[in-house]
Amino acid sequence: MPKKVTKLSEIKNPREEIVAQGNDLIRQARFSLSALEQNIIYFAMSKIKPDDKDFMHLNFTVAEFCEVCGIAAEDGNQGGHEYRRVKAAVKSVSDKSVWVKYPTGAEVLIRWFDTCVILPDTGEMSIIFSQSMKPYLLGLIERAKLGGEGYTQTMLLTYLALFSKYSKRIYEILKSYLYVKGNQEKLYRVTHVEYGLDELKRLVNAENYDRYPDFRRFVLETAAREINAVTDISISFEPIKTRHKTTGVRFTFHHKQIMDRFYAIKAAQEILS
Repeated sequence: MPKKVTKLSEIKNPREEIVAQGNDLIRQARFSLSALEQNIIYFAMSKIKPDDKDFMHLNFTVAEFCEVCGIAAEDGNQGGHEYRRVKAAVKSVSDKSVWVKYPTGAEVLIRWFDTCVILPDTGEMSIIFSQSMKPYLLGLIERAKLGGEGYTQTMLLTYLALFSKYSKRIYEILKSYLYVKGNQEKLYRVTHVEYGLDELKRLVNAENYDRYPDFRRFVLETAAREINAVTDISISFEPIKTRHKTTGVRFTFHHKQIMDRFYAIKAAQEILS
C-alpha cells in the first residue's frame, strides 16, 4: 500500500529537498513538458526518499505548490489565475508520457503518473507516479552499487530557479555526467560531452528551431546563462562544424567550488523570494 507523506506545510524547507533520478532516465528520456509541468515532476520527485520501496501518494494543495515555486501567494488561492494554471498543468502532466530507451534499443512509452486526484472545491491534489517509473526513481543507491550509469541528485531549489524548460533539461543531462562514485578527487574534474545537433534537439524538445543561430540564441545561450547563475555547475559550449555547417555541440562543464555554489544558492533563493 503506498504511503501517505507529510504535507508541505509541515516540512521545514521543502525547496531543499533532493530530486534524485537514474542517469539512464535523464540521458535517454524524450518528452514534451512546459517549464511549469517540469516543476511539477521535480516537485513530486523531491518527495521520494532514498529508502522508499514503493511510490507514495503525494498530497498537497495548489497554494502550497505555488508557495514552494515562488508564485505570489494570492495567485495560488482558489479562483486565481495561477491556481487555474497549476491545476491545468497537473492535468496536462497526468495526460502525458515519456519515451524511454531500453538497453536493448527498444523505445518504451511510459506515463508520468498512474493516478491524479483533484478536489476542485479545496484545491487539494493527490498524485502517484507510474509503476513503470520505479527503475528510474526507486532503489537508486542499491542499483549504483551493482554498477550501471548511477544517479543524479539536485536540490529542488535549483530546478525551480531555472526558468527555461531548456535550461532545466540541459542542466540535468550535463550534471548526470558528473556522477562520481566514491571518488572525491574527481569531483571538480572538467568534463566534455558531444551531441549531434539533431539528437540534442530531440533530447531537449527543441526540434522547432530549424536554424542553428536560433537554437543557439534561445536554447543554448539561455541555458548557459541560467545554469551558470543559479546551479552548482559551470558550463560552456561550442559548435561542431562539418564542411562549414554546424552538425553538433560540444559542452564543457564542471562542478563549482564551494563558495561559488554558495553564491549560486543565494541567487536561486533571491529569484524565488
